[in-house]
Amino acid sequence: MALLVTGAAARAERPAQPAPSPPQLCRQAIQAAEREHQLPGGLLHAIGTVEAGRPDPAGKDLAAWPWTINAEGQGRYFDSKEEAVAAVEALRARGVKLIDVGCLQVNLYHHPQAFPDLQTAFDPMANARYAGLFLKRLYGQTKSWEQAAANYHSATPELGEAYRQLVMAAWPAMAAKLAEERRREALVAAWSNGKVIDAKPIGNNGFQVVAMANRQGAATARGAGQPLLLMGTPVLRPGTGKPPMTPTTRTVNGRRVMLMEVAELPAAAKSPR
Repeated sequence: MALLVTGAAARAERPAQPAPSPPQLCRQAIQAAEREHQLPGGLLHAIGTVEAGRPDPAGKDLAAWPWTINAEGQGRYFDSKEEAVAAVEALRARGVKLIDVGCLQVNLYHHPQAFPDLQTAFDPMANARYAGLFLKRLYGQTKSWEQAAANYHSATPELGEAYRQLVMAAWPAMAAKLAEERRREALVAAWSNGKVIDAKPIGNNGFQVVAMANRQGAATARGAGQPLLLMGTPVLRPGTGKPPMTPTTRTVNGRRVMLMEVAELPAAAKSPR
């Protein structure tokens, strides 16, 4: 995987970042919940994809959508939290009780104490944190993550088993995708010193990044002698003590910028922690 990271052309201060997309809100919340509750990497993400998966407008894959509800056997996606809240209120006004909501489709009837109100129920972080806690409790009862995933949907065997198969099918790919994203983020942060405006894959032969431009508009990268962090492990060019990199230039948005291509090395070439 390669990455192109562009910086500001003529100023060092970082401009305002665009608001996260709805799938990003779920992704960030689920990732935080997995860390907080010490869940296996990618499992809660896989559950979210099965529960509230919607084609990501920015990609081809399914991604959990925060403004999702499921009631009366029908799943519905909304463009905003306000629309989703209004839909749940309308369902309740008709006497509908079994309603799943949010990134992880928490059932409001079976979990009446999960959230103080509907606004909180549709908050991605609150929804993911409660779902992660619930999954951890199920694991404590079953001592099996697979069975915990099945019981997340239903403790009735014939219902939980089909759901378990869906989650287990989605889990490996989700875990691999998240590991790649964390690797990418570590590389970008190492070279740009956190001053990244935009990042997108541009190939599959390494990583290409460019640091934030300085006030004079000259694109600069961090010192070549500074170790690059890859998943928390310094990656150095064998025998040099320097990260592997190849400077190139490219026109981005009408200006020439410097790119630093950093290829991932075999495990044997990585420095110890």
